Amino acid sequence: MNRTISLRQTGMLCVMMILANKILLLPSLLYKTVKTDGIFVVITLFLIDLLVLGTFIKLKLAYPDQKLRDVLEKHIGKIATKIIYTIFLVFFLFKVFLTFSIAFMYLKQQVYQDEFTIIAIIAVLPVINHAVLSGLRTFSRTIELFYYIAIGFFMTCLIIALGSFKQTPSFFVAQPGDFGLALIKNVFSFGDYIFLFLVMDKIELEKKDIKKFLKFVFFGIFLVIALFFIYYSIYQVTSFMHNYAIADILTITVEFNAIGRLDIVAMVTIMLLSLFQMMIFHYAFSECFVSIFTKLNKIFSVVVFDVLFLVVYFILIGRYEVMVTYVETWLPYFAMVADYLIAIIFFIISCIKNEKSQKNRKITEKMQEKGYKGDYLTENEGEETSEKSVVETIEIVLGNQVKREEKENSGVKN
Repeated sequence: MNRTISLRQTGMLCVMMILANKILLLPSLLYKTVKTDGIFVVITLFLIDLLVLGTFIKLKLAYPDQKLRDVLEKHIGKIATKIIYTIFLVFFLFKVFLTFSIAFMYLKQQVYQDEFTIIAIIAVLPVINHAVLSGLRTFSRTIELFYYIAIGFFMTCLIIALGSFKQTPSFFVAQPGDFGLALIKNVFSFGDYIFLFLVMDKIELEKKDIKKFLKFVFFGIFLVIALFFIYYSIYQVTSFMHNYAIADILTITVEFNAIGRLDIVAMVTIMLLSLFQMMIFHYAFSECFVSIFTKLNKIFSVVVFDVLFLVVYFILIGRYEVMVTYVETWLPYFAMVADYLIAIIFFIISCIKNEKSQKNRKITEKMQEKGYKGDYLTENEGEETSEKSVVETIEIVLGNQVKREEKENSGVKN
């Protein structure tokens, strides 16, 4: 059974990851620190994320069919690999908390004013649990099915909001120090591409497909930047007062009041994007769990996730404001380790692999010039050749070939 997901499905997963945590609270938080220059903070963090994505592509091409865990264990050992997976596990657990907290607070204000935390958890946990147990391929198909609905609703919000467009925001108003602080404080809302490393063995990606894949990525980035631009142009100096950007840009669109409640469009968009992102991050948590505890399966990971979700949410988080405080205080520093520092390790590993592949390719070319009938690069993929020089390796392999031919000839004579 084919357990991989297609390039198209991978691209759609990336768009879902890009959107959810950035379309509600983030524009308001950034405005409080750097005013409308928040849009440049987002662009900068996206550029850094693209470097991480480039590292993923490089590592994937170097190890097209291997699991990340196997690659790491080979290069840095089992203990260091488990430490990295533990960091990722905590990282994605709090990613789920962030998505749930923001979406929950929005729906609480729009749908049911009284406290309904338990109802929301009961509505969400079974769905994302089922997605994880069904497997990456199954819930990727689900996202593929609803992708155009979610994106269509999102773009509808942007188009309708253009009716309230006032003027182009004034940029370059923040101090350099504030800009740097905003970058650090909002790192946790990014770093979503780490998910791709965890499922690299389940993704179909070849070198010829990179441009098609990047089209999805840049499309998602464009949608986020467009939202920020429209949001700041509408609210301008009051942008810090509105915490649900994709919904708030519809509330003052007077030209479309005759249609009725336009916030239904934003509500459906938020529900779909948030649910899909929680599926993705819950699956990432589960992948980390089974990679740390190799004798346990996904069912155990789902049970542990549910217990941690309930305990941590009700004891440590509990309120939306607490989660926002975590996102702006200690979680950014944790995210820099999980996203950037570990990505550097992955980059180094991919470079080591490429160096070995180039050496094997050089050996193959030299041996073919001397009459070798095989392909050293194919026959010895992944073998260590650094201890021997190219010349020594050629002599050994050619010598073995001569011995085989002499043995075959002697057998024919007999």
